[in-house]
Amino acid sequence: MSETPSAASESTDPRTGLLDLVAAIADRGERELPSLRDLAQRFGVAPNTIKKILLELEGPLKVVPVHGKGLFLHLPGDPEILGASDLGAPLPDETEPPEVRTVPDASYSPVPEEGRALRHEVAGGRNAILVVGQLLRATDPTGAPGARFQLFLQTRQTLQHMGFELSWAPVSYRPDGRLDAVERKGLELQMAALGDRLAGILLIDPGYGREEPIWKSLADATDRPIVWFHSAPLDPALLPELPAHCHVLEPEWDRIGRSMGEWLLANHKPQKLVLLPAPGESLLPRHLVALRDTLLQGWGPRWITTLDWYDVFPQGLPDRPARSLAARLNRAIKNSGLAPFELDRFFRAARTLRASMWICADDLLALAALDHFEGLQLPNEPRPGIVGFGNHPFALARGLCTVDFSWPSFIERGIDLFTGYGRRSRVPHYPVIPAPSHSTYGGNILARSEDWW
Repeated sequence: MSETPSAASESTDPRTGLLDLVAAIADRGERELPSLRDLAQRFGVAPNTIKKILLELEGPLKVVPVHGKGLFLHLPGDPEILGASDLGAPLPDETEPPEVRTVPDASYSPVPEEGRALRHEVAGGRNAILVVGQLLRATDPTGAPGARFQLFLQTRQTLQHMGFELSWAPVSYRPDGRLDAVERKGLELQMAALGDRLAGILLIDPGYGREEPIWKSLADATDRPIVWFHSAPLDPALLPELPAHCHVLEPEWDRIGRSMGEWLLANHKPQKLVLLPAPGESLLPRHLVALRDTLLQGWGPRWITTLDWYDVFPQGLPDRPARSLAARLNRAIKNSGLAPFELDRFFRAARTLRASMWICADDLLALAALDHFEGLQLPNEPRPGIVGFGNHPFALARGLCTVDFSWPSFIERGIDLFTGYGRRSRVPHYPVIPAPSHSTYGGNILARSEDWW
C-alpha cells in the first residue's frame, strides 16, 4: 500500500485522523487498510480503540474485518466481501461453483448494551440520528452530571429503544471562533455516509456568538430536524432567527417563575426576599422577573429586593467580565463556574441585606450559597432559607427547595421531531419541590412561615 497521508499521522484525535485516512484510501481507489497494530502505533491508542472507531462508521461507507486477512474498506457498488485476495474483484460467473464467503467479525457492536437489550429494528428509511458537538463538561461544578449531559443521555436511550442508530461527530471551536477544519471534514464525511438514512441532528452546543456557529452550518447542509436544548434562560436579544427545521427545546420560563411565586404566596407570610441573578448578570432572568411580579402583587414592594453583581463588582468579575456577549453566552450555555473568592464576596454582600430568603437564579448558585453558610457553620435558624430552580440531582439531598423543569416532556417533543410518529407528548408542569425540614445545614424554608428579622 502507498504511504498514509501525513494529516492523519499528525492528528492528535484518532477518530478524525482515521476518518481522513479512510477518505484518502477511498479517493485512491484502494480498499485495504493498514493493520490494527500499525494504526495503534501511529495514533498512540490501543488496537481495540482503533477497531471500535472504524467499525462505528455508519451508512454506505463501511470498514469490514476479514478474519486472518485484516481490515478492508467497502464502498457502494463493491461486491460482497469474499476474502482479502478477492476484495474488489468482479462477482464470479454464475456458471462457476460458488465461492466460500468469509464471515465478517461481528464480535463488536457500536450500539451500547442498554440499547441492544431494548432496541426494535426500524425497517429501512430514516433510522439514524447524528449527535454533533462536544459535551465540554460531563459534570457541573458540583460533580453531578450537567443538565445538557443528562438530557442527551435520556434522549439517546429513548431513540435506541425505538430502533434508531446514533452516530457521534465531535466538533469543537478554535480560539478565533471558527470550527476546527479537521473535525468539520469528519462531520461532512459522516453526513454524506448517512445520506437518506439521516433522521435528524441532536445538537449539543449551537455555537451562539461564534464567528462560525455550528447550528447555521448544519442548517445549510440539511433540511432534516436539528434539535437542541436550553437548560438556562437566554436573553431573547441574543437568539438568532432560526429556520423552520431548527428547534430549541426549553421550559416556559415565565410559568416557572409564577409557579414558585404562587407557591410562596399560598404557603408563607410576607418575608424579605433577595433575588440573586446568575453570576455576572445585572438583569434578572425571565423566571425571576415573573416571580418578582407575582410577589409584588401579593406582598407588595417592601418585601422584595435584588442584589446586582455589579454592585459588588463594579468593573465586572475579576476572572471573566460578563458585560461582553461572549461571556454572557459562556455563562448561560456552558454553566461556567466562578472562583470561590468571587462567590464568597458576593454572598457576604448579600448577608448585609438581612433577608429571610435568598431566591437564586439556578440550583448551582443556590448550592454554592449553601456551601457558603456551611463554611460559616450557621444552621437553618437564623440564616436565610435558600431557593433554587432546576431540580438539580443534589437539590433534595442538600435540603434545597427547587422547581422541576419538566424535562421529560421536552425530551418527548424532541423524539417526536426526529421520528415523526406523533406520539402523545406530556404537557409540561412546573411543580415546586419543597426540601425536607429536618436538615441542619439545608436550604429549606418549611420551618419558617413569617419574617423573623
